[in-house]
Amino acid sequence: MISHRAQPFDNPTRRTILNLFPEKEAVMRNPSRFALCCIFASICCGAALSQETRQNITPEKKPDPKPAEAASTLFPFHPINSWTGKRFIFLPKPKSSQSGSYEDFSGAVSHQKYAGRAARVVSVSDFNGRAHIEFEMEDNGERLRAFTVARKESIKGMALADDIETARQQWAGKTLWIKTMMISSYDEQRDALTMLRVRKYAPLKVVDVVAGWDEEKPARFALETPEGKRGFVDLNLSGTNVQKEVRHLSRFEDHLLTEDPRLKHKWPAGVWKAIENGQIYAGMTAEQVKMSWGEPDKIARTAAGEVWTYQSGALVFRNGVMTGSR
Repeated sequence: MISHRAQPFDNPTRRTILNLFPEKEAVMRNPSRFALCCIFASICCGAALSQETRQNITPEKKPDPKPAEAASTLFPFHPINSWTGKRFIFLPKPKSSQSGSYEDFSGAVSHQKYAGRAARVVSVSDFNGRAHIEFEMEDNGERLRAFTVARKESIKGMALADDIETARQQWAGKTLWIKTMMISSYDEQRDALTMLRVRKYAPLKVVDVVAGWDEEKPARFALETPEGKRGFVDLNLSGTNVQKEVRHLSRFEDHLLTEDPRLKHKWPAGVWKAIENGQIYAGMTAEQVKMSWGEPDKIARTAAGEVWTYQSGALVFRNGVMTGSR
């Protein structure tokens, strides 16, 4: 049996006992008192060391955001009550609609006179759920006032200037890869809007980014195909000035990719040919089907696998591979 007198103890505990108990020699000679004092001293030392450790810990550095997260910060959403100081552009209209006016503004604010011009928000006021927004024209200082519909966060025919200008700086002259099989084309002389068929995931050059026609998708990406044909895709970048119910639609990531997917997916040429034409067949993986048809409207899990429902039909998957359709 080891005696308490002979048992060594750590320096912090020894120092605490000697400092807390002046009658230290009596404590050392009494095993029971010595044990109780050690427990008390250990608690005190533990608390002190814990506090010192907390003080000396360097705050953990957060990792850098992933590329996708960093890209999303290019176009932050701005709620209507934060618009003061923000610049907005009056969106143009197709030829057949240029005789109209911007209906959410008081007074005569015509498309012909204001389209393409910029204005800065001077103030935003709330009146029983309706926002009253005062604009100042950037070129001549004219003041205009607009009113939202009750509990709506958008002014018709306006777009956040930062969205269009940032997109132009980021992508004009660069190549993007289209996720759809159609882009729009407009003949101004005939005032005719048509659709131009393209290969899915074809590389398209961004000729420019300009203002579109609709506040719900106000950024127009003017694109050129490898064959030299031109068209455009209208997109909603930040969701600013877009009503909540449709804010999730026409997003950049639903239509365009910033990298060639063929570099990521080393699939056989036959698989890519089917994807480029929007086709699927039994034996394709779930990821390949998504690349061709997009996300399903619904996924139902069964004992045998999964059933993916699209508007054009339902597909059956087992172990992540499409086995057929219903």
